[in-house]
Amino acid sequence: MSYLEKILKQSPWLIDKSLINGDIHLARLKSFQFVHYEQEFLQYEFNDGVYIVTGPRQIGKSTHLKMLINTKITEETKENFLYFNCDLLDKKQDIVALVEEYLIKFPGKMRYYILLDEITAVRDSFIAIKFLVDSGFDRNITYILTGSNTISIKKTGEYLPGRRGKGIDFYFSPISFQAFVKLQHPTVGLSLTLDSSEAQFLSLKRTLNLSQLLEDYLMTGGFPRVINEFYGKGSIGEDIFMIYRSWLTSEIAKSDKKEYIAKRILERSLVSLGSEISYNALAQEAEVGSHNTVYDYLEFFESCYVLSLVYNYDIHQKRVCYRKNKKIYFNDPFVYAVIDAWLSAKPRQDYDYLQQSVLKSRLMENLIFNKLNSHFSDIYFYRNGKEIDFVVNDYLIEVKYQEKINSDDYKAICHDEYRGILVTKGKLEKKEKILSIPVELFLLISMKSKESE
Repeated sequence: MSYLEKILKQSPWLIDKSLINGDIHLARLKSFQFVHYEQEFLQYEFNDGVYIVTGPRQIGKSTHLKMLINTKITEETKENFLYFNCDLLDKKQDIVALVEEYLIKFPGKMRYYILLDEITAVRDSFIAIKFLVDSGFDRNITYILTGSNTISIKKTGEYLPGRRGKGIDFYFSPISFQAFVKLQHPTVGLSLTLDSSEAQFLSLKRTLNLSQLLEDYLMTGGFPRVINEFYGKGSIGEDIFMIYRSWLTSEIAKSDKKEYIAKRILERSLVSLGSEISYNALAQEAEVGSHNTVYDYLEFFESCYVLSLVYNYDIHQKRVCYRKNKKIYFNDPFVYAVIDAWLSAKPRQDYDYLQQSVLKSRLMENLIFNKLNSHFSDIYFYRNGKEIDFVVNDYLIEVKYQEKINSDDYKAICHDEYRGILVTKGKLEKKEKILSIPVELFLLISMKSKESE
């Protein structure tokens, strides 16, 4: 198949604008009950430059590229929009040849939008973009590149010094619990802060069935397709689990990792969720050899948006203790479910999955991490005799998802230099520098990082 044939197969609107109406991504979007829009991306004023969009697979990057085209395309400008999924290309030279073929066959006078999806699927793809820009294919052209591997896509940006023009980065993350609630209740105000009154918190709790919404969110996570599947059918089909599992196994294969080692490390990571562990201990428990192997695979899983490592922080000496034990959290509750289903061969399709009290408590702690991770770049934990689940900016946060809260539960987060937050199962109380708040309310709070203040 020639490059032109490949181009027209993926961008048929270049010949007939009406063909965009049959696009598979846009068609699926029309079937969704709930649609999440990355408004910053869709409303951005793009200029000459190389823009980069990152985020896990199946989060909506491709769909948003098609949405962007659909909002801008006209009969007069249909030839100015190229979309191409680079999973179908073998080498960096293919990217150059494809773009050159497009620009030759469809000469235009207006701005070109060259949207190269999953460009990191092609090894050394940044060299192709560098060549195109250096060859003069940068004037009146907006390049938008997407990737699902942080290491590869980050290199793409770093290896284009002085060549990105006005390009910036966008990150599409799984939608938060706050956005999840907003999807279903768009008219309900969710403007809560840590300084909101108890009356404001209680009013929202009376307005919405937050406990049920939280149960649903633990099932679906923040992936729009999964959310719509769950509310459309009342469960999540095995085919959906397979789609997301295939994403993970394909990333493992493309990165030349061994699947059996990946599975062993993920299995121990599931068991260790929210607990302290060392690379050496994980290597022994997973029976994979050296701690270097564990480090390498965990770094890979981080790059694929599967999990995150949280490091020990000394709140007295104000320093990160990288050599001490770490904690592992998964970047979305549905990602956790997919991995659990893959390892156990039993997809969790209903609420029975959440009836294990210990697991549910750990998942709640994981949700708190996900919440903090969406607001702050640096998240740590503290352990020196007593433990604090999360240390972030000037907050000490402890998760106690249990029926009874006693005075000892507050001791660790009482500190002159920090504001204490106790995330609970049901208790709501504000006193001095300590806030006790149910998990579903805490997840709705808007928090500001110091970088944004």
